[in-house]
Amino acid sequence: MSHHLYHTPGFILGSHVSGEANRVFRIFTKDLGLVRATAQGVRYLKSKLRYSLQDFSYVDLSLVRGQEVWRITGAVKKDDLFTVFREDSYTLAVFGRVFSLLERLLSGEDKNERLWQYLEEAVLFAVSKKRSAELVRNFEYILVLRILGSLGYLGQSPETFTFVESPYWSEELLLGLNDSIPLVVGEINKSLRETQL
Repeated sequence: MSHHLYHTPGFILGSHVSGEANRVFRIFTKDLGLVRATAQGVRYLKSKLRYSLQDFSYVDLSLVRGQEVWRITGAVKKDDLFTVFREDSYTLAVFGRVFSLLERLLSGEDKNERLWQYLEEAVLFAVSKKRSAELVRNFEYILVLRILGSLGYLGQSPETFTFVESPYWSEELLLGLNDSIPLVVGEINKSLRETQL
């Protein structure tokens, strides 16, 4: 019996060990939403997938749907946030919290092109240059607003509309958040409470 091979980019949100040499990866993909996929033998030094499948990596994946789980048959790493932000622990911590939030909010295989674009554009912007702690803080607030908005957890508010209307980023956008931080943090906390997750 032949299986259909799916090709999609994805962000590896996290993983855990399974059996002697396997790992199960939690991946937010462009075309399939959140998937849990196993990579057989990936913990062996000889594994071809070993260095492509790292937590916090942006990868091009080849997947096959098994009876119970997805199986990863191929992967090419496009970026590795651990390496990119090796000397910028503050930005790396932001992505750690954002990826954890995504795992909490995403319920399964449900394609969300808007959310994908928000995340992809955020990563591209973050890796383009190092920014001050203040701007990284604002970046996190705006990205969380966009995630909540794309998943339907954010109410319509004229105060937050400017920050979620577009997936694109600029220094001016980050600086423009300064006057609205208390309001934005209030909206984020309210939305997170209402998710009940």
